[in-house]
Amino acid sequence: MGGLLTGCAFSRTPVKVGFTPRVDQPLAAARKAALEVGPVKDSRLVLDQYVLIQKANAYGTTSGAYVTEKPVAEIFRDGLTAALQQNGFETANTNRYVLRSDLQNFGLGAIQNVFSPATIKSWLTVRFELVDQTTLQPVWHETYEGQDTTQASWETGEFIAQEFSKVADVVVSQLISDRSFRAFFE
Repeated sequence: MGGLLTGCAFSRTPVKVGFTPRVDQPLAAARKAALEVGPVKDSRLVLDQYVLIQKANAYGTTSGAYVTEKPVAEIFRDGLTAALQQNGFETANTNRYVLRSDLQNFGLGAIQNVFSPATIKSWLTVRFELVDQTTLQPVWHETYEGQDTTQASWETGEFIAQEFSKVADVVVSQLISDRSFRAFFE
C-alpha cells in the first residue's frame, strides 16, 4: 500500500489527473486483428475508487487521501484507450480481442536528504490480459510496473497527480512495445 509522509489532519484533497500517454509505436498497416478495451479493475488497497493515494503521517497512520474527479480506473482506461487508438490497436471494425486491465498498486516512497530535496520514487503496477472473443479464453497476460524517481522539496496533490501520469505512461509504453502482445495484431 502506497502512502505519503505528511503532517496533515484527516482530509480529502482533490487532485486533477491529466493522463494522456504519449506513445508513438503504431502497428504495421497490415493489421491481423483489433481489440476493444474492457473495463479496468481497481485492486489497489483503497476502499474508495476515487482515492488516488492515501496520506499518512510519520507513524504510517492514514491522515486523509488525495482524491480524483473520476474513479482512478476510469482515468487509466481513458488514457489507455486513447493510446491504443492512436497506435492502431483499437478500431471501429469488428474486434477479435478484449484487453482487460487490473490496477494493482500505486505508491510513492521518499528518501529524505538532509541538505537537498527528498528523492521520491513512484510506481504503478498493472496486470493486463488479452481475451479472444471467439473462445472467451485468455491468450496472453503480463504485469508491468512503471517507475519514476525524482527530487522534490515538497509533495503536493499536483505533484502526486503528475507522478501517477508519469508511471502510467511508462506502463502503457511497456504494453504497446511488448513484442508478444503486438504479435496478435501485426
